[in-house]
Amino acid sequence: MPQGVILTIDAGTRIYFKPKTDVLKTGKDRERAELNINGMVLAKSNSMSTPILFTSESKTPQMNDWYGITIKNFYDQSILQNCIVEYAYKGITCYGSSPIISGGEVRYNHHAGISCEVKAAPVITNVLLMGNGFAGINCELASNPIISGCTISENIYGVIIFSKSVPDLGTLPLDGKKSKGENRITNNFEFDVYNHSNNSVNAQNNTWSVNNPREVPRVIYDKADNPAYGDVIYSPLFTPPIVVQPPPIIAAAAPPPADVPTESQVAQPSEIPDSSSTEVSQELFSNAAEQTVQDTFPRLLTTLTASAPAIEDLSPNESSPVYSPPPVEEPVIQEPVLENFLDTGKRQYLRRAQPEYPRIYLQTGTEGDVLIQVVVNEQGNIEDYRVLKSDGELFTEASLSALKKFQYKPGTLNGKTVKYKVIERFRFKLNKSQ
Repeated sequence: MPQGVILTIDAGTRIYFKPKTDVLKTGKDRERAELNINGMVLAKSNSMSTPILFTSESKTPQMNDWYGITIKNFYDQSILQNCIVEYAYKGITCYGSSPIISGGEVRYNHHAGISCEVKAAPVITNVLLMGNGFAGINCELASNPIISGCTISENIYGVIIFSKSVPDLGTLPLDGKKSKGENRITNNFEFDVYNHSNNSVNAQNNTWSVNNPREVPRVIYDKADNPAYGDVIYSPLFTPPIVVQPPPIIAAAAPPPADVPTESQVAQPSEIPDSSSTEVSQELFSNAAEQTVQDTFPRLLTTLTASAPAIEDLSPNESSPVYSPPPVEEPVIQEPVLENFLDTGKRQYLRRAQPEYPRIYLQTGTEGDVLIQVVVNEQGNIEDYRVLKSDGELFTEASLSALKKFQYKPGTLNGKTVKYKVIERFRFKLNKSQ
């Protein structure tokens, strides 16, 4: 799409790319279709119930079926809001550009979910980056993305940083121009953050694969692992706010104040004197006080029916009327849930099996990976699976043979047993002695 052109994509639009085909034979990959934005793209949906989908046309899609979306405009700001980008080589490439990417999912892409290149500075907020074959977010060539509120999970690397790039994953004290953090960077297969640049990177106020701050260096690669690289500043960790439920409010029967007349003291309509009378003023005060109570505490009032006893008729042994708040509807859980949101924070196994290395690949020195998405039912059994990526047909066969022997521990969310989904990585790597 040329400069000066604005591409507007409506909510609910589905865009399919024919796998491993490029009719025009142009762009970065002449064998795969891609969407190149030199102007602007405004792909906006207000809700993930009507997302904008960019995906493979295949009935059995896999990573690298198409190339991806590349935004190259250095001046105008594109917007991708509540979009799903999947099964590409690179989901979204920000090449010297600064788009706003908010909400949605960037998943199952061969290389990176979002790749920031050549001084790119996108603002990435509340995005799920899951199951990408290399990195959830790749930063290279002096790129500076601002990343907050994202879930970055089950990628080979969560965030990887090269060549003078300085992503902002969370900077305290809070500043409106910087990331507030609150990212959930968990369960990535190698490292949650890998800093391969010589710059320090702020990654404060986030949740990691481990809860103990002393163990966070275990899931980060930085200066502590190689003095040539910069630090990853991760402390303090993010602590979700605790919501305190107020105690129930009780509307107790109480005697009238001493200065307010009782029913026997209030004059009947036929006995009411003129407006200059002290009794009239006193009755008006009583009515005003009652109206004030009604206006201030409308939820505490109890409507008495003819069959119900009046408050003053209750005996000392009878309970005072108690306010019962309306029942709160439980939120609907969308299953299968991500393993990050399980009560345990990650999958747990009852039984696992190692795949057998294919003999022919051993003889030829062939290495590779297989990524499989697995849906686990409430009993911990495999309900469904789908191969996302494979570096060889024999690797796939060996991985599936091992997977069939897996038994998971049932997962819970808020104490309720749920279906959940994970990505299993089977890595076939030769030992140096082989």
